[in-house]
Amino acid sequence: MSRLLRVLSVAICLAIPLAVVAQESPFFPAETYDKLVNEISGDIAYDKYHAPTAGAEDFMKEADWVAARAKSYGLEEVKFIPLPAWRPDPKAVDQNWTLKSGELWLVAPKTIKLGDVRETPVSVADNSPSADITAELVDVGEGIAESDYAGKDVAGKIVLSYGRVSKVKEKACWNHGAVGIVSYYSTRVSPWTDYPDQIAWSQVGHPKEGEKPVPPVFVVSPRTGLMLSRWMAGRAPTHIFAEEAEAASARPTLKVHLKIQSELTQPARSGMVEGLIRGTTYHDQAIVLTAHLQEEKTSANDDRSGCASLLEIARALEAMIADGRLPCPKRDIRFWWTDEMLAEYVYFSEHPEEREHILADVNQDMVGARQSLGGRVQHVTRTPWSRWCFLNDVVESIVTSLVLGNNAYLSSWQNHNPAPFSRPILAHLGSREPYHAVVVPFFDSSDHAVFDDSAVGIPGVTFTNWPDEYIHSSDDDLWQIDRTQLQRNAVAVAATALYLANLSEADVPTLTAVMAGEARERISHDLATGLSRLAQAPAADRRAAYDDALNLLEQAVARETAGLESLRRFADPGTLKLLESLIADLKLTELNHRKRVEEWYQSLGGTKAPAALSERETPLAAKVPRNVGTTGEYLRAKVRVEGPKTLHELMQWEALNYVDGKRSLLDIYRIVRAESLSTGEWYYGRVTPEDIQALFTAAEKEKAVEITTRTP
Repeated sequence: MSRLLRVLSVAICLAIPLAVVAQESPFFPAETYDKLVNEISGDIAYDKYHAPTAGAEDFMKEADWVAARAKSYGLEEVKFIPLPAWRPDPKAVDQNWTLKSGELWLVAPKTIKLGDVRETPVSVADNSPSADITAELVDVGEGIAESDYAGKDVAGKIVLSYGRVSKVKEKACWNHGAVGIVSYYSTRVSPWTDYPDQIAWSQVGHPKEGEKPVPPVFVVSPRTGLMLSRWMAGRAPTHIFAEEAEAASARPTLKVHLKIQSELTQPARSGMVEGLIRGTTYHDQAIVLTAHLQEEKTSANDDRSGCASLLEIARALEAMIADGRLPCPKRDIRFWWTDEMLAEYVYFSEHPEEREHILADVNQDMVGARQSLGGRVQHVTRTPWSRWCFLNDVVESIVTSLVLGNNAYLSSWQNHNPAPFSRPILAHLGSREPYHAVVVPFFDSSDHAVFDDSAVGIPGVTFTNWPDEYIHSSDDDLWQIDRTQLQRNAVAVAATALYLANLSEADVPTLTAVMAGEARERISHDLATGLSRLAQAPAADRRAAYDDALNLLEQAVARETAGLESLRRFADPGTLKLLESLIADLKLTELNHRKRVEEWYQSLGGTKAPAALSERETPLAAKVPRNVGTTGEYLRAKVRVEGPKTLHELMQWEALNYVDGKRSLLDIYRIVRAESLSTGEWYYGRVTPEDIQALFTAAEKEKAVEITTRTP
């Protein structure tokens, strides 16, 4: 049998996506699985939490600590890469803020210590200036509306509020003369009932040139905030105030002493730690593994879990390479401990040539959660459509295999597999909970998003658990970290890194076959989505639904074609023929599916009419945007763009990713609309021609793009 025929037979056999049905991933062979599971330890990863506290000054201490550990594990070329701070806003003051100390005391009518950053490090809002103030406390409720201040004199006083600090700052301090804020604001869904003792991380806003100075802000728990509010209202307080309440007036005056010591350094500093497992063959196709260092002290899951996991992966891989259990990979594996997103923005701005030397990024942000607390799930993203490639199917296959091996199934038990899990990964001191992990469409909010930006152009995915009612608060501490989940996620990331670092011509046929099967399933999903919308559309909207269904198919095939095309750099001549055959087959699939849509449309009473631009689409067809400026200039301009609030911020970001100087605004609109419809408008929101027009008007204003006009 010829090589091409053998490859084609593999593709046919794997037409049913392996990632869905197989407990063993073709990208994670049993031998490698056993080696990684036996060496990577959730317990050792857990031990790596014993690092210095974080913060602007302590970020450098933590970076030094991580670098020392990385060196001790054998990583090569370990270094701290100093970088200037990322300041897209030209009016932002170029400075770092470091908290030294902070206390809040009630001093009248009774002396009570209300908070201390030595006990709860998030008690002072970021960027609060030094202060030593004793003043009356005035309750302004939420404190973000003018009505909250009616009949209240807050000038020279400290306000108690539960509104967003940045808004309270403007109303209470800048408009009405308050000198400080005691906040019990929280991002939690129901902080007053579900998390009454949680202190949420907050920031008062980065200082800007020409603005009034930011006030000092001390943060207390909802329980403490409500207690103080009730006391000032003359209501019965908790038992600790009972004696004073009887002796006090109906509405006693409360005085507090707010003391904060912070330090500002200029210019602002940032950076990241880098270490390396040097590959044997390729040094311009690195796999980068990322996690971020800069979070506050109580940041056990976000993101000390990722940093600890990254160290454990480095230790385990180096140990196995050193004693011969694993061969040295063909490609470099680079480890980055970063200042979340900001470091990568600056790094690629200053070193745009590095974009050509990196193959993929796998990020870890919140990978240690005990999942039984708050129903948390380990979400693993795919790349956005604009960066679609082989990385998606590799990661999904590996993660799915681990999920199937670490959840309980009745039929599996009846098949004489061990209970509760058939391929358990369990840390010695961790839980025996199942592995709730799911691969989901792209979201941003962590380091991988910078790689996926069109200005950088490197596919990236992230492991990020959600929901998390402990993130950015005093509750994000070690008590809710699970060593077992640390180990599982580290195994998944290490397996992905090893597969990509060793990917060779011989591996491409199997990878191609899996991708081809998954591509057919995803295209079928988009066909079903289009047909369903068509069936449910009222008669007046049926033609629009028909156009959406056809556009979904067109964009789905373009997406999957891009995925297969991403394999060209690894393929030998025989596999290149296979790729071209499969891509041609996708085009035939699109034609067949279009016929089904047309038949369905006609069966519903629709009449086939010549394709024509709608009045809403016509203005977009003639406009062609292109990016302007250097990599750094474009990235800074892009993050300043304020598109319409009716367009999901991820769809704004993705629309800008499709700018190439060739696509019109209409082309971009159709791609992004299809991405939203395929995933679900509940996830990405609705995309309209008007929103795309407004977005690019804003982008042109910020000099992120320039738009030329052509004949449609």
